[in-house]
Amino acid sequence: MSSVANENTLNLDIQSDFSDYDQNLGIAKAYGDVIVKYGDVTIKADQVEFHQSSGKIFARDNVRVFRDGQVVDAEEIIYNTRTGEMTTSQFESALEPIFYTSDNIVRPEEGEEGPIILYDSTFTTHDSSDPNFLVKVKKLEVYPDDKIIMHGARVRMGKIPVFYFPYYVQPMDDELGYYFTPGWNTAWGGFWLNQYGFMVGEDLLAKAHLDYRSERGLAGGVEFKPKKFEDNDNIGSLNLYYANDDNPQIRFNGGKRKTGVTSSRYRVNLQHRVYFPGSDDETFYLDFDLNKLSDAYIYEDFFPAEYRIDPRPDNLINLTKLFDRGEISLTGRFQLNEFFQTDTRSPELAIDIIRTPIGETGFYYDGLTSYGVIDEELSREDTLAGLIEPSGYNRFHTYHEFLFPTQLNGILNVVPRAGVGYTNYSDFDMPGLNTFESSIFHTGVDLSFKMSKRSPNIVNRALGLNGILHVVQPYLNYSFVSTDEINGRFTPIDRLTPSTRLRPIDMPLFTSIDDINNWQIVRAGVHNRWLTKRNGQSYEWLSVNNYFDAYIQDPEYGRDFSNFFTDVEWRPLPWLSANTTAQVPLLDDTLEFSELTTSVSFMPTDWFEFGVGHYYLNDHPFFRDSDLYSLTTYTRLSDQWGFSTAHRFEADDQTLEYQQYSIHRDLPSWTLSVGGIVRDNRRGDNEYGVLLSLTLKAFPKVSLPVDFQPGSLGFEDE
Repeated sequence: MSSVANENTLNLDIQSDFSDYDQNLGIAKAYGDVIVKYGDVTIKADQVEFHQSSGKIFARDNVRVFRDGQVVDAEEIIYNTRTGEMTTSQFESALEPIFYTSDNIVRPEEGEEGPIILYDSTFTTHDSSDPNFLVKVKKLEVYPDDKIIMHGARVRMGKIPVFYFPYYVQPMDDELGYYFTPGWNTAWGGFWLNQYGFMVGEDLLAKAHLDYRSERGLAGGVEFKPKKFEDNDNIGSLNLYYANDDNPQIRFNGGKRKTGVTSSRYRVNLQHRVYFPGSDDETFYLDFDLNKLSDAYIYEDFFPAEYRIDPRPDNLINLTKLFDRGEISLTGRFQLNEFFQTDTRSPELAIDIIRTPIGETGFYYDGLTSYGVIDEELSREDTLAGLIEPSGYNRFHTYHEFLFPTQLNGILNVVPRAGVGYTNYSDFDMPGLNTFESSIFHTGVDLSFKMSKRSPNIVNRALGLNGILHVVQPYLNYSFVSTDEINGRFTPIDRLTPSTRLRPIDMPLFTSIDDINNWQIVRAGVHNRWLTKRNGQSYEWLSVNNYFDAYIQDPEYGRDFSNFFTDVEWRPLPWLSANTTAQVPLLDDTLEFSELTTSVSFMPTDWFEFGVGHYYLNDHPFFRDSDLYSLTTYTRLSDQWGFSTAHRFEADDQTLEYQQYSIHRDLPSWTLSVGGIVRDNRRGDNEYGVLLSLTLKAFPKVSLPVDFQPGSLGFEDE
């Protein structure tokens, strides 16, 4: 093996079986297993010439070039070491997951901006000499990290021509470009949902929608989202959507509406944040959350996924100033949609201080002060029905608490706390109600300690155990609140709502200001944790938390004890996890309700996985009984075929609420999914649906198993 390298060849290293160098012409020649290294470029070939005067490398026969993570195969190439430009009569390249060939490639000269241009190129994601999917392009312009522009693109499936694009621009962002979802269900009939993403300027992402539903007609709109807020889904978006609905009286889940809805249906959603000048640290801003709807049912009919999460979107404007130990906010909340009952703030000023040390004293302080003009606006239907409007009022509320965390004998953690508050109500809308006030006194203490035991010899690979550290933490939280009795005619607005869970007993966390009552509560429990070692770190293998409330004075139901709660999380292996939350009337039978929520995810083999869920609620005073079971499965039938199912069964009334079946085909370049759903709406007529998904594997847009409710976030039973 000989080598040619000197300062005159620009630190170029040429290794080969045979080589020579003509000093008069400045040409180095190499033959047989030639390897050329120059910077981050490596060239392998049978023959290589380097011309010092032009800086060009001529490589012939079985040429392979490695550069920037790409591999280029060709019979002959010319590489310019001064400009980085590479040309060839024909080459093949692989830039996973894309495989392509080109007759010529031209790169911009070093230091200059511009596209990489490929002439007479072919592209595919099927790594085969006879690909089943191919794009032939006369001229291709590649703008790295931005977009590609195709001139004269022909798309073929096998040898069959499918599309021709004289000019096509495809951004490299996966939210850009064209995507579609075809399918059928009972509520929409046959549907074809289309989305095209494009950039407006450099920083604004736009998504245009044009949708057709055979039972409802045409609909469409556009979404805008600045790239500045792309990591936050709650701010920085404008969504406009309009539908000329052919059947506005038909509900998405079956049946007809009693109230009238017109065919002209729309939504306008603005979630935006404006940072004020001089706020480089982004601590002073104005948030807008505005949602104007044509009627109360547009989410249910056209956006069922959003309807499940937030069926009555809020409307507020919030001015916020953040500082190291809290924030100041000025909030306006109003009734933009008259068909929703809404509590309003016009406005409300709040100063919230998080737990803050007071110098070096060991004491901590947290507090909240607010003043607001508060009303509750009935919906239009309730007003027409003659219901009495709840009273509105002005409210001043302030609460201040001090804490002194300490540890006794290095074992027992003790956090005593005491706080005082004051609330004043004035300017009532209801005649006969005058100004009144209420004082609040709160005291309490948190007690806890930990015990642990190490068992390094407990090792079980099948259960993911590599030694065990068992940590036991008993804890007790005592809370006492004394407050004045509120006028009996007063209707609270910030009030408690029915729940199966325990209420907060730390006053800074209790947000139902108008429903503060006298209480004495002891919350006691024991938290057991089993930790093991995994990947060099501690990993929580099992967690069991048992707790309950003991009531010296119950503010709600006159109980002596709450239900007894057990929360379990078990995650022994990547393919096995289980969660359980249970409560039973073990110590008190005042309410006598029980609740159990369980979920298990298990993959017993490499070809089958399933998830099981169960929710049980019995004898709750406000919520209906439920005994709900859910099951999801995915079966890998072969390397190319898969089958998935999802079921939900309500045993309380013996109703199979939901069924989903889908078949998945893994093609060399595509993933094809076809399936259907059956939903029992308890109205006599079942709802049916079919969805087709065809996804290019190199750029997946839909994950498997496929979701059969367009626009939703996951399986129906999740």
